[in-house]
Amino acid sequence: MTALLLVTAGCGIVPHDEHVAGPETAAPAAARDGIPASALARPETVAWMRRYCLRSSGEPEVGLGIARARGQLPRLQTILEAHGLPRELVAVAAVESRFQPGMRGHHGERGIWQLRPGTARRFGLEVNAGHDDRMHADRSTRAAARYLAYLYRHYQDWPLALAAYNAGEGRVDRALARRPGATFWELASHGALPRISRDYVPKILAVVRLTADDGSCLL
Repeated sequence: MTALLLVTAGCGIVPHDEHVAGPETAAPAAARDGIPASALARPETVAWMRRYCLRSSGEPEVGLGIARARGQLPRLQTILEAHGLPRELVAVAAVESRFQPGMRGHHGERGIWQLRPGTARRFGLEVNAGHDDRMHADRSTRAAARYLAYLYRHYQDWPLALAAYNAGEGRVDRALARRPGATFWELASHGALPRISRDYVPKILAVVRLTADDGSCLL
């Protein structure tokens, strides 16, 4: 991945549920295979690609903050891969914060990965009145990688894992309890997840696909 397309502000994050899992270090080997092509080809994903292209007048690399992140992308991707994750998941940080380390969310999230304090501590970061590792790109990326690896182990599916990163496992687990075996797309189509989360996943997938297509807007 040579450059990452950063999304516009206002994606929104819902309050995460409390998480009960402890820190883990790596996802299953299958996680490294990347996001399935079927998810990248979904009409919801393509719709968000079109939105990003329209917002940038057909040149999504212009005016979307890529220059801010280009220098650190290889390092962040290496951290993700070291945890058994596909490198394209750096798109999560783009959607969450546009790689702005000082970004603050409405529910205590902070840093490029918008981790809440409890989640950050659970996955190895120091967060207190005098110090906040979430502001450190490499450290926060390691914590986010541990969390994403945990979510993939839990769901064995990237769209569901990404939805849980946004909404919390509790919300996704409750939705699955009502519809056992459902995919993220089925849950979304039935309104079983918050609207923000239903948009969040295809937003990330759109950034991943645009990046893979070298920013092409030939849709």
